[in-house]
Amino acid sequence: MNPATLRTLIELAAAKCDAAQARYAAMQQLAEKARAHLLMLRQYAKEYDERARCKTGDSRDPSAERNQVVFLDRLQLAVGAQERELAVREKAAAAAAGEVALCLRKRKSLETLALRRIERERIAEARREQKNTDEFAQRSTERGTAAGLEKGAATAGSES
Repeated sequence: MNPATLRTLIELAAAKCDAAQARYAAMQQLAEKARAHLLMLRQYAKEYDERARCKTGDSRDPSAERNQVVFLDRLQLAVGAQERELAVREKAAAAAAGEVALCLRKRKSLETLALRRIERERIAEARREQKNTDEFAQRSTERGTAAGLEKGAATAGSES
């Protein structure tokens, strides 16, 4: 894979990860709001129930008592609906977290590929440089040996 393609894939993976992390943050925020709403409903139901129990000793008409019971039932239905909403929001947040993890894993693998490619190129360059150095040293040695032979031949020729 050529470096430009790999770089493009890494950039796309990074953008996808950023988008997934934004979705995860949004899902977490929605789940937190649902949790806060549920706590508020439970607290209100508890307080309303306590107030209703305190007033049972008072003389009240049956229709007011019936309205109170109906209201408490509706409040409990609202609590149940909010619990289901919270479960849905938490499930969506968990799915978004999984998407983020998958995305990060893919990006990391692409970055690893890029690093391996850079390392292979570095090793290949080092080998080329070593080969050039070896060839230069070989030629220098050959020239030195040839010069030594010529000098020795010239010295031997002048002695004769």
